[in-house]
Order: sequence, then structure tokens, then C-alpha cells
Amino acid sequence: MKTKFTTLVLGMLLISMIACKPEKKEPLPTNDSFVYHKVIPEDFPKLDIPGFSFPEDSTTLNTWIYKNDTLNIYTHGWGIWAGLTTKTQQKVGGQKLLVYETWLTPEEMIDSILKQPIQRSNRANLKQPNQFTHSGQTVNDSIHESVSYSPPAANHAITNKLFLATTLYEYAQSGRTEIPVFPNDAITIKPVFKVLPVASEKDQTKFAISTWHSTIDSLAAYPEKDWHSAVYVDITNNSNGDGSQLLFPDSDIAPPPTEAATYNLNDFIHYTMNAEDAHFFNKEFTENTGNTMDAKPGDVAILVGMHVTTRENVRWTWQTFWWAPDPNNPPAPSSKAIADQRPDVLSKAAAHYAMAVAYYMVNPEEPYNGKNITGHPNYAFNPYLEAGFGPKVFDDDLSSIHTKDGDTIPTYVGVRTNCMSCHSMATVNPKHLDSTSNSITPYVGNAYIPLNDSIFNGQLKLDFAWSIEGNVDTTGFKAFIKKYADKLDTSSSQ
Repeated sequence: MKTKFTTLVLGMLLISMIACKPEKKEPLPTNDSFVYHKVIPEDFPKLDIPGFSFPEDSTTLNTWIYKNDTLNIYTHGWGIWAGLTTKTQQKVGGQKLLVYETWLTPEEMIDSILKQPIQRSNRANLKQPNQFTHSGQTVNDSIHESVSYSPPAANHAITNKLFLATTLYEYAQSGRTEIPVFPNDAITIKPVFKVLPVASEKDQTKFAISTWHSTIDSLAAYPEKDWHSAVYVDITNNSNGDGSQLLFPDSDIAPPPTEAATYNLNDFIHYTMNAEDAHFFNKEFTENTGNTMDAKPGDVAILVGMHVTTRENVRWTWQTFWWAPDPNNPPAPSSKAIADQRPDVLSKAAAHYAMAVAYYMVNPEEPYNGKNITGHPNYAFNPYLEAGFGPKVFDDDLSSIHTKDGDTIPTYVGVRTNCMSCHSMATVNPKHLDSTSNSITPYVGNAYIPLNDSIFNGQLKLDFAWSIEGNVDTTGFKAFIKKYADKLDTSSSQ
């Protein structure tokens, strides 16, 4: 999502889909405190999953969408998850990297575009949107994120210099209304983590984290602090949670752990933070520079969610994943029908996640362009990312679905969102590329947005990638604009 709501989103202890502008990094320390690894971005693997292929032919995907063939759509989403979570032979700190952990971040792609050396020596550094606390059994309801592009997506962004304000300005000035679209095998992801303070709390072996238990019907924000539900994570792997979680509606403090609601660390995709992880977590990627971070080598980062999108068709495919205590019967916006399509190739940890999909905004399928579209809303949000969004985040005039019965369903809260609807609005304003308000198209919850809508007039569309808008690099932009204007003046006077 976009930077113009950053303050509001951070206030809700959440961050928008695809992060804020990158901080300027110091050179990596050259002392012996870090152990460097040469991490090579890995392509999406070949998988033996019946009915799954990647990239899938767009005609096939669109046929599934048109026929509302949810079983094939669910199979496809799970296949993508299986590929992302496949182990590679590359290691950091003795731990094998998963495929998605090898991919480049926007900061690293910008370094490459600017001809600066990339030292891909570790996993992606986590960004910290709110205070990192170690206070007894207070539920861990803070999240930390990174953004990465698959090799085809990264190559496209680097080759076309998509993160540079100068490039985007030239595209707009040349009459383009959209950036060069990504190839059909492009994937972008946003993993979301919680950090367990294992190194600080040396005598503690079980840590409480907030977990999603159900959605709400009211038009209100529903952030983690209001869920009042949690599980315990056992870092010794001597527990056997049975799908239960703790519910404590009248308290902000989790009750003591129970056997049924305590899960092994190995039930989560996770990694142990090293010195480099802790260094950048504490210093380089602190959203609030007034906070004093306290991550240490040995703390454990557990994956609680991930947004995943692929450019296999014009409006991309959208799937989102989050850790579930009972992955066989996950709550909305997932379902048992979705869970039943999980492939056998998933690891034990990867199989512990729920999925929601957004391959269309309105059911039945809407056309690319049109007006007065009616149908039923397709909700697909990540509890750890969108549930906390309240009505003020979205454009309430655009955020609605019209039914065939003549009713209007408002969708201007996080629990009624659809990834495709929001990302269809991804643009930059060519006149304000060096501003924090570099886009004027609003967020929408769940709504039909035609690709040729007049709201895009005068904007440069970003092929559904808010990650570009949120990471625009303005290096040399003012000098470029002056030189560009001088060149135009010279040309017009001849």
C-alpha cells in the first residue's frame, strides 16, 4: 500500500503492503563481527504437483476464473507456496535457505541500478514498525517485514530502472501511461515475521504470539491487540499443540501456556538471527528512529504471514498466507475447502499455514474494462497485514460492491479487502516523484476497478506494484529535472 497513509498505519501497529521509502544504508561493517555468505537468487523450482505448473498459461488461468474453478485456483496457489518454501542448498549460519529467502529486495535492486556493488550476504533485512519489547508473557503483537522480487521480476526492474524517479519521469514525459509490464514468470512477495527474544530471555523457552481466530462483520479496524487470542511457541520442540489456541477476551495478557495451545518452533518457518540480522534490525531499518531496538544474535524470527503475487495474467494472481494453529480448518478468509488442496510436497512447517486467494475482485468474474459491474465481493486479506486497517485508510466512495439485487456492500475496512482491488490502484504522480505524496490514487478495499478508469488519467500506472511507488529512489532527480527542462527550452527555441 501507499506512503500517504504511513503514519496512520504505523499507529495501528501495522504496515502497508510494500514498505516505505528505503533508508540510505551505511556500507556493511568490514570487521569480523559478520560472517559473509555469497547468496545467489534462485529461480522458482520445478515441482511434481498434479495439476500445477508455473508459469501457468494465462488462458488457462482466465478459464478457471471465468468458470469459478476454485479447486484449480487453490491448487495453483498452494503450488506457488510449495515452490517458495522449497529448501535450497545454500546456507546462512548453518541453516539452509528457502527459495524465497534468496531473492533481492528493492534496496538491493536500486544498488544494482545505480551500479553500486551488491553484497548479498544474508537473508533480507527485516524492517521494524513498532517497539520491540520483552515484557513477561505480554503477547507478541508486533510484526516485521521485508519485500523481495524473484529473479525474473528483479531482472525486469533492474533492466528498466523501475525504481528510479528519473526513469518514471521520462516514461510519463514520453506519453506512456504505464511502466513496461513484468514478465509472466515474475513473482513479488512480502514476508512478515515476529521476533522471539530468545537471546535476551535465556531462561524462557515458551513465547506467546497473537494468532488469528476469526474475522468480524463490523466496519471497523481489527488489529492484533484486539484479537485476544494466542498460542505459545516452544523453542525446545517438546510440545504437541492440537490445533487449539488461547482466548482471553477480558485481558491483554495471555494466560499461562497449555499443552493443547503450545506449538513447536519447528511448526513455523523460522530462522535464527545472526549478527548482521540484528545489526540492521536495530539500526538501519528502524521506522521510528527514537526507538531503541534490542534484537540480538540468537533471537528467532518466525514467519507469520506472506503476501505473494505472480504476473501470470494481466491483473496478476494474488495469494496470501498466514500461520494457523489448525491448518486443516482455518478461519475466514481461508476455509477447509482451501486447506484440503494442500499438496503433499509441503514441508511440515509450510503445511501449517492458511491461504486466501484473490484471482478476481467480484464474483462472477468481471471484465478488464466496464461499468456497473455487479456480483459478490471476494475477500482476501492477511490478518497480520490488513485486518487492522480502519475506514479512514480507504476511499469510502470507491470501496464498495454492487449486488445484482440492487444492494451495496461497503468494503472500506481491512477485513473486507481484496489484494487485486488495492493493487490495481498502484500509480505514481509524475509531477511529484520527489515528494512523500508521490501518488494520488487512493486505496480501495474491495471494488471493481476497470483498467481504463478515469482515475488513472495523468498518472503513471505501475503494473499493480505498490512496491515501486513505496521505494522510488530520487538520487539526482532535481538535477535531472533541471537538465530535462533546459533541454526542452533549448529544443523549443530552435
